[in-house]
Amino acid sequence: MTTKTKYKWDIAISLCKQDVDFARKLIKAVNPSLTVFFYEDRQEDLISKSGPVEFAKTFKADSRIVVILSRSEWSNSYYTDIERNAIIDRTAVKNEGYNFLMVIPMVQGEIPPWYPSTQIYANPFAFSIEELAHFIEFKVTEEGGVVKPLSLEDRYQNLIDRVELKKSIINLQHQKEAVDSVKNEMNKLGDCFNRKAEYLSKNMVDEFSFNEFSGYFCKGNFRLGDFLLECRFLNQEDFYYQIITTQDVIVKFELFKHFGKGKERQSLEVEERIFYYTPEVQGWALPQLYEQATKKELQVLFRNRDNSLYYDLTSVIQTDSLVDYWFQRLLSKSTEIIERYI
Repeated sequence: MTTKTKYKWDIAISLCKQDVDFARKLIKAVNPSLTVFFYEDRQEDLISKSGPVEFAKTFKADSRIVVILSRSEWSNSYYTDIERNAIIDRTAVKNEGYNFLMVIPMVQGEIPPWYPSTQIYANPFAFSIEELAHFIEFKVTEEGGVVKPLSLEDRYQNLIDRVELKKSIINLQHQKEAVDSVKNEMNKLGDCFNRKAEYLSKNMVDEFSFNEFSGYFCKGNFRLGDFLLECRFLNQEDFYYQIITTQDVIVKFELFKHFGKGKERQSLEVEERIFYYTPEVQGWALPQLYEQATKKELQVLFRNRDNSLYYDLTSVIQTDSLVDYWFQRLLSKSTEIIERYI
């Protein structure tokens, strides 16, 4: 490697969806003069436009270094499997070895089985985000890249750019394309809920009951054995066509222990998510509430329709994955006893 080697990206990050928030923090800490390939949940969009071969090329040839946020699930999805094959091909066929690669294990002790034990990895349990970012920058320089020292003006301009980007995302939540998107995802969520419930109804021998998710009532529930999963859109009855911002739409999943018809039920797990929209990423996010935000902070926080609540949105998850997660929680609870014997 030499400083004359040209790459489209200084850094390409490969990760599982559950590590998106960690990746965002890591990228924010990296010197902004470096170019970073990070598509969050946008791999599907990229592949549809350019194909798997072009997508793999990012990790095989177009990036100076590759950072893997590693866990046992990594490479199990279609997209990370493409990344893994491209990375392994680069180590062997192109004979680059492992110098271009940095592994950060997101679960202590879980290192990819093909990664040599003699290679050093970055331990997020021993170092801060800022220290990990410096390790990445050093790896870039080792592979012939240049990390530009930042002046006061550079750092301030970077801050301004990030503030303006966040403000544009917040304002986008009121636009027609965002509102149309959330209405489509509401319908998709109801359809997905009904499909999962119908599948379990046909294939499980346990006692069940099923109230189909209704667009009119914006809710549905499914009971399997002694456990009940309820899903509903909050404050949406007779309100569907009055949505003026994605922040009007809150979905709530709640898992109950069910004690029989007409009897009490006990809430076990509950989660509320608000819709998040950009042209690249749409999904359901966790709100982090801020009651005492300063005036400066308010400009970069999401807010509800009447500006009575200010919050950030994190951990965006797509509709199919969200519904599937909660049905898996229901199945896990309802089969705990039988799982002991099989």
